[in-house]
Amino acid sequence: MLVKTWFGIITLDGNSITDVELFEKDLEAISDTLLREPLLLRGEVAGADLRDLALKYGFAESREEYDRMLHDLNILLAKKKISRALTPDRQIIAAVQAIDSLNEAANLLAERLKEWYILEFNETNLKSLDLARHVAGMKESVGSPIMKNLALSLIGLYDARSSIEEYLKENMPAVAPNLSSIAGYILGARLLCMAGSLCKLASMPSSTVQVIGANNALFKHLKGKSPSPKHGVIFRHPYVNMAPRWQRGKIARAVASKICLAARCDLYSGELKEELKGDLEKKVLEIRKRAKKKKVMRSKAGAHKDYQKNNL
Repeated sequence: MLVKTWFGIITLDGNSITDVELFEKDLEAISDTLLREPLLLRGEVAGADLRDLALKYGFAESREEYDRMLHDLNILLAKKKISRALTPDRQIIAAVQAIDSLNEAANLLAERLKEWYILEFNETNLKSLDLARHVAGMKESVGSPIMKNLALSLIGLYDARSSIEEYLKENMPAVAPNLSSIAGYILGARLLCMAGSLCKLASMPSSTVQVIGANNALFKHLKGKSPSPKHGVIFRHPYVNMAPRWQRGKIARAVASKICLAARCDLYSGELKEELKGDLEKKVLEIRKRAKKKKVMRSKAGAHKDYQKNNL
């Protein structure tokens, strides 16, 4: 039996150590090995503590040296794990989360600004951004200066959101070209954020992608209080939200399937495959034709029944 520790490989015969193959004292190499496979860092082997075994077989000359190397190894390993976590898709996810935070703050400030404006100038039909620009552009003698500062802060939030959306538009095609092509850069970034990473999105079945974001409806369905949801956040895809209600389920399923394929292509190759978008267009067109044909047949069948009733 082989036991892989951070300082070497120990061979056991029952509860006895028969051989020890020590690693070189290269913490960089050891940390790289730890990232690829699990190695025992603490504990006992054959009834002996790892530190005692490292001293016995000559990996470390003293307890202090052993503890120092193990401490340095843990720090080095933590740094490498953090650097690996800072992948481009994580930056996209951070951008989407920033947009969500900005939207939450902007909605709250817009509500406060509108209430304040109504208290001073009665009702307004202006939308949030238009109202903020209107208040910010008023003369010094009109309105409260604090209200103007609030309007300027709100405009700053909207500008920050626009700049982040521009960042997504520029960077999503580089991070996930196929996902951006199929879903668009906004919806694609939202799917990455909800999945947690490109790797997690690529590993999801299409049925999960189809309803991701429809948590409340899914929980109600599982409790038997509502039918199963036909779509989640992918309702924002133009093929889904512009489809008639009776076609949305099948089209959402087709879109989710292509999103999964696109995410896997982005993860494993990173090259844009134009045929994915063409295949989706053909699939949606087929669904529309079949659905239209069924609708015509049902209409004819209904008309035939009405004719029979009227002539009997």
